[in-house]
Amino acid sequence: MRTFLSENILFTHKELLKMLDLYRRVAWKDKKNEAHKRVYYGIMSNQAQMADRDGEMLYYAEKIEKLERETKNRQSLTALSIIVLYYEGQGADGKIKALYEREKAYLKSIPANIDKEKLDENDLVQAAMVLEQSTRALYELNDTLSGKEAEGILEKIAAITKAKYKDQLDVTTRITVSQILSFYRRAVALNNPGLMLEAFRSLDALLAGKNTPGYMKPYLQVTLADIKTAYYIHYTNIDSASFYLDRYATMINGNQNLYHAFVLKKYKARLLYTEGKYKESGNTYETAMNILDSSRSILVKDIDDMMYARAETEEQQLLLAEAAARNRQAEKRLFIAGAVIALLLITGAFMIQYTRRRQKNKLMTFKLNMARNIHDETNPALLYAKALIKASRSDGDRDAANAELESHISHTMALIRSLSHDLKSDKQYVLHDLVSTTEQTLEKLSKGGDFTANVQTSIDKKRFISHYQFSNLVSILNECITNTIKHASFEKINITFANSGNKLTVTYYDNGKGWETQRTGTGIGIRNMEERIRQINGDWQLDNNYPNGYRINISCLLR
Repeated sequence: MRTFLSENILFTHKELLKMLDLYRRVAWKDKKNEAHKRVYYGIMSNQAQMADRDGEMLYYAEKIEKLERETKNRQSLTALSIIVLYYEGQGADGKIKALYEREKAYLKSIPANIDKEKLDENDLVQAAMVLEQSTRALYELNDTLSGKEAEGILEKIAAITKAKYKDQLDVTTRITVSQILSFYRRAVALNNPGLMLEAFRSLDALLAGKNTPGYMKPYLQVTLADIKTAYYIHYTNIDSASFYLDRYATMINGNQNLYHAFVLKKYKARLLYTEGKYKESGNTYETAMNILDSSRSILVKDIDDMMYARAETEEQQLLLAEAAARNRQAEKRLFIAGAVIALLLITGAFMIQYTRRRQKNKLMTFKLNMARNIHDETNPALLYAKALIKASRSDGDRDAANAELESHISHTMALIRSLSHDLKSDKQYVLHDLVSTTEQTLEKLSKGGDFTANVQTSIDKKRFISHYQFSNLVSILNECITNTIKHASFEKINITFANSGNKLTVTYYDNGKGWETQRTGTGIGIRNMEERIRQINGDWQLDNNYPNGYRINISCLLR
């Protein structure tokens, strides 16, 4: 932006709003971006100043002032500098003096409070600008005492800046220019040509210096042409005055600034007077005064007010457009959220239906299993009981038949109780429960480290198993483990579970000695296992590998 300004490339307010739209949206996205917001307003104000849109410049000065008050709770030096420049453009030196008197205490405190108030390099540049214009106005009003006071504050700020920001050539150069120009205003007030020439040499050195920022050089050239023209006219050096006046005219050519036009006519009038062309000089001076009067007319004030109002309106339009865009985004997000919620509701309804259907199918499977169990278990048992009753009528050994009948009736009752348990219980046993219960038993018994246990499975873990079969198989396996611990010298127990369709196979093995052949099947534990296997209508095979342990294979149809 400074490069544009140095080349007199200016933009309208609307063009700037459009160019800086992305910057603005990013800066205003986070409350912590106050520095970027101030830069934004500074750019808008600087462009307005260079394009002589003073009302617009004041509008953004107020924006900066408000932002500074809200974020730092102190006077805005940027806003002060803009206001001072506005007064300078209006030739209102009295207002600049009044502003200086009002803010003098604060300006004086700056050198001592730079770190306390967290003033940065930009704040110091703006303070230097306020003091430079104050010094100029005060010396113009012949208030040399206050002028020296303002110049002294500026010198302290310049010294601190050069020490603290010595590597920031842009900052140090701008403050140095303000310091030199204040020095020049004092030289003019004192009518001291030696001091004036010293100021010229300092500005010439800056203009020729390789470290001077390029965007400042056009400003230095115009400034030098201006003050050198005034100097040589005052000291009647016609040739030099004519040379620098031509340079000044060339530099401001095309610039619509009324002040520059007034200065150019004023210098021409004074030069004509020095050359003895009094009438022509008077006419030219009258033209200059007309330009000056027009720059201070009510019409110009009205234009400034209109520019202020236009800047406010155009910015409000931008804010409304941004708000509309945010509303569209919000509506879009709301639509997406609604669509997501609707999708979730549909998915939820589908999952509820799916879960209900699955539970219903599970219940039907359970009922079918129960029906099959009742048919497969109780019907044969009752038929056998009926056969025993018939046999007892013709059999001579009725006591034995009655005993067997009583035993079978007890078995049938136990079977019916188990089926009843399955029907009324919330717990439905599956093959995984059988495996888990066996593993827990082995884990508890092997905690002492006397033996190791290994359980292998190749089963459908969710396959249903009736409570009756579950309890009998658990008892059978517990009997196997107990027999091994009581009677065998062993180190390892292996149990394998496998099912193929409805058929379950359980293999139990230990690496103990087994038992001698003549003792096979004589133990109570073996008889208990045999009885339980028979009760679940299962088959079993006992392989005694004495003295190398034994193996039991158990199989039954799952109900």
